[in-house]
Amino acid sequence: MKKKVIVVIVIVISSFLSAFHVNYTELAVPESFALEQSIGSKTKNVSFSVLSRSDSDIVNVIISGWLFDPGNDEQELEVSIQLTGNGEYYERRIAMIREGMYYVIDPFLLSFESGYSLAVMELRIDYRSQLEVKVKDLKYESVSLQTDRRSDPGLLLGEIREQGFVETRTISGEAILIIEAGEKPTGGYDIGIRSVSLLEDNTIEVAAELQLPGSGDFVTQAFTYPNKAIKIMDLQAGAYRLSVRLESLKDGELVETALFNTSFSVE
Repeated sequence: MKKKVIVVIVIVISSFLSAFHVNYTELAVPESFALEQSIGSKTKNVSFSVLSRSDSDIVNVIISGWLFDPGNDEQELEVSIQLTGNGEYYERRIAMIREGMYYVIDPFLLSFESGYSLAVMELRIDYRSQLEVKVKDLKYESVSLQTDRRSDPGLLLGEIREQGFVETRTISGEAILIIEAGEKPTGGYDIGIRSVSLLEDNTIEVAAELQLPGSGDFVTQAFTYPNKAIKIMDLQAGAYRLSVRLESLKDGELVETALFNTSFSVE
């Protein structure tokens, strides 16, 4: 998609968190401008444009948004920006200003390290879809496997041999990936796969969701160990880097994100 030229003036000094390397900068513009993508519903919406190149370690994204709430008399509301991943969590509360029947988030520039999951007003922003990178969808299929129960979330990677699943980083057949969510206190947890993609640098990105029990759901009162096993098909010989993003959702809202990385080779 062709990028739009956007002229902005910085009016607020950015805040910086050294641990998370996040820059938040409010922007002033002489007139409104259109951002490239929008997500949301009839009651709340976030628009965004990504300014980064695919080979950059830093993501720069311009964001704005609105909330339709005619029955609220407050002149300002607060909403959250959330970045999660690698066991880290960043949240910033920002103000929305009343404009008629809407509350509006003025445009701001957010800069952060690539690989983290981003949500604004509990809406997930898929900034990766705008990065200039060639992506190929990989074929995969679910497989049924018995694995040892593990308390901690993580990955198992290997292949199926005569004795069953064997964990290995050197694949001679078809790669088997098992995503484990770790020990959970009840039933009602389920892992699903959204996509398996191959980037031009031989990185395989897997986007997965862990559905948590919903509010009011009746669940088994026993420890469970949710996992998902898939066979990744049609990989050519070579070295690969594997990156798995597991987003936990409860009642449709993002709760947290876990990132898992490893590497392997196909003979």
